[in-house]
Amino acid sequence: MDPTERRPSSDLPPDILSMIGGRLDNPMDILRFRSVCSPFRSSIPPLRRNTSRVAFPGPFAAVFLCWSTVYALETPEGAASGPARWLLKLEELELGRVRILSLFSQGRMAFLPREFPKVLDFLQFRMVEICREYTLDYDSRTRGLVHVEGIRKVLMHPDCVGSDLDRCSVYFIDEYGQLAYWRYGDENWSHLDHPEDFVFDDIAVYNGKVCAVDYFGLVWEINESFGLQPFPTSIYGSNSNHHPDDDGKYLVVSSGDLYVVDTYYRDGANESHPFYTVNTSMDYFRVFRWDRQRRRWEEVRSLGNSAFFLCKHRSFALPPCELGGCHGNCIYYAEEADSIFSMIDVKVFSLADRSIKCLDFSDSILGMMNTSRLK
Repeated sequence: MDPTERRPSSDLPPDILSMIGGRLDNPMDILRFRSVCSPFRSSIPPLRRNTSRVAFPGPFAAVFLCWSTVYALETPEGAASGPARWLLKLEELELGRVRILSLFSQGRMAFLPREFPKVLDFLQFRMVEICREYTLDYDSRTRGLVHVEGIRKVLMHPDCVGSDLDRCSVYFIDEYGQLAYWRYGDENWSHLDHPEDFVFDDIAVYNGKVCAVDYFGLVWEINESFGLQPFPTSIYGSNSNHHPDDDGKYLVVSSGDLYVVDTYYRDGANESHPFYTVNTSMDYFRVFRWDRQRRRWEEVRSLGNSAFFLCKHRSFALPPCELGGCHGNCIYYAEEADSIFSMIDVKVFSLADRSIKCLDFSDSILGMMNTSRLK
């Protein structure tokens, strides 16, 4: 056989295929891998029938860790309406059936835009997983699964969806800002040991470690013994000045860097602030990046070409290659609805000129974003 001749992938040894398949933890990648050919399909087991729900112990009967996945989807060139890029959040109900949820909440979407594909052929569309979002739900018997009240943020680490769960832990922040965890094999949840007056706003995985940010702008790393190790300084530097009028902090990991987005709501202009120039009530953001070499936080005026999405259960960064028509160096967020019947207004904050614009559609109706419309 000519050594320069390309051999078909189906000729790969079974042990190599098994090693490759064993490293896949994205349900979409597993589906595509098993669809290549018979040797690929037989090298790894099929997906569980329900891949978006795992039972865990908790204060209620039948508590489940549920997750959904945010994807960047690109329709093929030959599509009737032409190629388009979408951001959408999918929850897999059972194998072959998915539900589209709102990007900024967990609401189910009943209406889809006319230009959205009628059939999602995951083998034909280009789909890139952006992140997974977790919630704790319980079986209400009458309404099905509903969110456990008082749970704000949930995170699983390592993120072993589709893999063995005996090496994972689940972390959550409750309504009082207290940080708790559950380790596989434990009978109950446990709270991390920290002062009672500490209030945590967000959790995320950075550099392979679970990190949490508190109300005072200090970021903590959770070690293997579930102890808290603080970063050297808060985002406000040596002054440790926190802003009592801030409205929470978000952790975002972008291109391997850790960011803290500090949010405010200001009533009227504050002329003493160097960035605040608009004389109306508006939201306001400051962004800090962790400098690993200097081991300190630096306030940044640019996110490069990336865009940040601040969502209710999980915030994420959209890389430049997936932006499409979406503007970079911006923060996308949603205003809280006054009631369950109100629409969620999606807004975009530009770090370049500190301006805020409302998008021309409601996320409550679309449940997804065509990135060519995020302008």
